[in-house]
Amino acid sequence: MRLPDGLRDRIRLAAESNHRSMNAEVVALLEENYPAPVPENISDPAARMLFWLAKRIRRRSPQPGSPRDKQAALYERIAGDISERMKDIGE
Repeated sequence: MRLPDGLRDRIRLAAESNHRSMNAEVVALLEENYPAPVPENISDPAARMLFWLAKRIRRRSPQPGSPRDKQAALYERIAGDISERMKDIGE
C-alpha cells in the first residue's frame, strides 16, 4: 500500500501512543471507519443478542483498540460467524 508523504510517520506516532504496532493501528482505524455489516434478517437469537450488544458498545464511541472496542468487534465477528453457520445448516 502506498501512503502519502508524512502519513507513515503519523501512523507510527499514533501506534506508539496507543501501545500497538503500526499494523494494529491501521486495522483499528479501518475497523472503526468500516464496521462489519449487520445482516438484516438474523434468525438466530444468539447472533441477534451479540449484534445488539456490539451496537450498544459502539454507541458510546470507544477509543479504537480499547478493550471495549475490541469487545464490540469480537461480538460482531462471533455473531457474523453464527449467522453464516446457521445459513449453512439451513441449506
